[in-house]
Amino acid sequence: MPTGSGKSICYQLPALLLDGLTVVVSPLISLMKDQVDAANQLGIPATFINSSLDGYETARRFQEIDRQQYRLLYIAPERFIMPDL
Repeated sequence: MPTGSGKSICYQLPALLLDGLTVVVSPLISLMKDQVDAANQLGIPATFINSSLDGYETARRFQEIDRQQYRLLYIAPERFIMPDL
């Protein structure tokens, strides 16, 4: 589907309607950042975790997730196979 056709609503809507954290697995770092920026502009607290972050920033974001500061988490697939990232 082309850009701008509404695919993101598939996971943004559950993040708005359901309690807890909605996890979106995305292999594209630049798309993650764009999606997080768009969600935050819509008032949906969102963050991403991928290889562009250093260890300190990754740990900080996981702490914020534990404190339930986000509704949407975009995460790279390698986080599931390489837990020390």
